[in-house]
Amino acid sequence: MARRPIWLWPNLLSLDAPLVAVAWFWVFKQVWLVKYHQPTLPFLLAIAVWCVYVADRLLDERMAQMGSKRETSRHQFHRRWRRALTVALLIGTIASMALLVVQARGLIKHGLFVLVPGVGYFVVSFYDSGRGVSYFKNFLAGLAFGYGTAVGVHFRSRESHDLFFGLILSPEVIAFSLLCILNMTAIDHWEEARESKDPDEKAIYETVLTLLLILLAGAALLMAMRAQRLNLEEQKAFFIAIMVSAAALQVINRVRARFSLDSLRVLADVAMLLPLPIFYVMLKYQGMG
Repeated sequence: MARRPIWLWPNLLSLDAPLVAVAWFWVFKQVWLVKYHQPTLPFLLAIAVWCVYVADRLLDERMAQMGSKRETSRHQFHRRWRRALTVALLIGTIASMALLVVQARGLIKHGLFVLVPGVGYFVVSFYDSGRGVSYFKNFLAGLAFGYGTAVGVHFRSRESHDLFFGLILSPEVIAFSLLCILNMTAIDHWEEARESKDPDEKAIYETVLTLLLILLAGAALLMAMRAQRLNLEEQKAFFIAIMVSAAALQVINRVRARFSLDSLRVLADVAMLLPLPIFYVMLKYQGMG
């Protein structure tokens, strides 16, 4: 395997997704005014997300060997280190279960529905050819990531008694899940556009992604304006963060030809983290006001 740049290693080691999950876990804490949760909960989230991503990439690597998926740097990395990563995955799974059993009673029941899109994603992935953009697979993955990130915080919030309207229909969780879906879809679009020889097909990929990102950014702006009218400063900051992240993905979409596919994957993660300092500053400004 060729020597990889340092900035690519978090992606190859599947450390990027846990970082994004824990960062937005903190955001949900601020939005829902959660002051307490068990100290092990963020570690449970990080390890569980890491295990899911490693399992998915090991499956991807095996499918790539069979010729049903495209070959990428992460496929090569997981092929070379398959045994070590499999052992690490087993250890991570055991650690996740150990952390799960010490959580507050009721958390498992509260978050049980997250298994539906999670299991559905792996079922779809097993039969996925790896060619073209699998919107349904990205939809399931985004839902699992979005709700999985938020569910532990929601369990400690004042709305925890209302699972349906409090969490499943939460505007914040829906917006974040949509952002996750579009983030994953953007990567697929960029990869497909890079492989396509048809300029019209390339234009379609860019146009579809642009429209979806504009719709999400516009909806987030409307929700931020609504939150401002209701004096909900945390919600206002949250939706502005969603809008900034969607805008960052669109900027990357416009200049994607300048970067390698590996770089674009890393930049997609950066777009998920970029608005968090803005969110923090807005909350601090509110506290000083």
